[in-house]
Amino acid sequence: MLLSKISTLIDCKKIYNIKKKNTSFNFLSTNSKYIKKNSVLVINKKNNFKKKYVDESIRRGAIALITNYYFKNIKIPQFIVKDVNKSLKKLLWTLKKIPPNNIIGVTGTNGKTSVVWNISNILFLSKKNVKSYGTLGFYNNQKKIENSILTTPEYEILHQKAFTHTKKNIDEFVFEVSSHSISKQRINHFPINIAAITNISKDHLDFHKTILNYRNTKFKLFTQHLKDDGVAILNDNINGIAILKKKLKQKKIKIITYGARKSNVHCFKKNNKFYIKIFNKNFFLKLFDYNKFELDNLSCAVGCCISIGIKNKEIINSIAKINKPRGRLQEIGKLKDGSKVIIDYAHTPDALKNILFATKINNIKPNLLFGCGGNRDKSKRKTMGLIANKFAAKVYVTDDNPRNENPFKIRQSILSKCSKAVEIPDRSIAIQKAINELNNGEILIIAGKGHEEKQIIKNKIVNFNDAKIARFYLNRRNKL
Repeated sequence: MLLSKISTLIDCKKIYNIKKKNTSFNFLSTNSKYIKKNSVLVINKKNNFKKKYVDESIRRGAIALITNYYFKNIKIPQFIVKDVNKSLKKLLWTLKKIPPNNIIGVTGTNGKTSVVWNISNILFLSKKNVKSYGTLGFYNNQKKIENSILTTPEYEILHQKAFTHTKKNIDEFVFEVSSHSISKQRINHFPINIAAITNISKDHLDFHKTILNYRNTKFKLFTQHLKDDGVAILNDNINGIAILKKKLKQKKIKIITYGARKSNVHCFKKNNKFYIKIFNKNFFLKLFDYNKFELDNLSCAVGCCISIGIKNKEIINSIAKINKPRGRLQEIGKLKDGSKVIIDYAHTPDALKNILFATKINNIKPNLLFGCGGNRDKSKRKTMGLIANKFAAKVYVTDDNPRNENPFKIRQSILSKCSKAVEIPDRSIAIQKAINELNNGEILIIAGKGHEEKQIIKNKIVNFNDAKIARFYLNRRNKL
């Protein structure tokens, strides 16, 4: 779209520095971190947007501003408007106005990434064009296009990823919905017609204060953001799910349940074989080494795919071809004695407990290496220490992303409830020691960061990937 067309589409009070009217742009954002070449930065003065972010956006390639506040000493065009949000949405719907056939939003404490991954794979293998957005990044037909900054980005990013200006390749859009994005109204007016929830356990209480507030925020995906003719995919095992069901039934929203024997969709193991029940019909699944919470994530994904008309046979055939997502119960490698290393994103008490249970073999507990992030929910640290002390054989407490907190104090909080732990601040050294001490077929879980490729220490972001470090020390020990 040409810059000159902006003033014909939105109500501009004043325009500054417009010289080259034939300059075109193809992207809009309210966040300087998303700005790229030929983008327009949209600024609302109410959000205390600082000039340094404007300068950063220009360095990244912004060619104009749409704002309700004039910035001095800025040479690029500025379109001054009264209503920033109204102007943004008008331009978004002009740039890209054709929605996908279905928009699927997945929320929950743990498992969102795996469910989105499973849905996307099933749809793609069922010959659907599918885009997805979440913790692992933005994918188009299972090809990674870019990394994500937030689990759920701002509204305009979602719109530009999901919508298109042509009628080609717009079947399905699947994305992770964080509790923060619901609270901060990032998904307001985004037309979600299928909403799913994985589970709810203690997390983000630094933001939500109580588990009840947290749960109610998650439920808003269904009560405030799901379209009236939409479908809700609900986990029967969630505490308080009956309350949500009642509200949705009053609105006459279709519900598909999973997770329990009585549910519409239920994955289960019998005689060392895996099966899935879909509306009282049982199907054999070609699966290996799936645990309870992975089966629940799969059931959730199947419920979503059923709701948009994917046939049972296509779903079953697709499941057999799905690989696990990166950084989720991902086996990195083995030692000559059979000991192996697994990395996982588990960073909540419930997720940590699940992964320790899942990797316990013949009553032999796995070893565990983990830490807790700084400037995040402090209340979970001691709980995770207790879980580690009870359900892991050996424990190595190290740094995760300490951010601007004192990493020593974070570790001490965990250690106060984990007497068996060894404290090793440097995560790389901790991984080395944990691998060197493996023997006799033991399992080491490296938890907390999963797929992440950076570590945040104060104001520095350094390259760091658990899998890469673990492979290095596994290979070195195997050469001995």
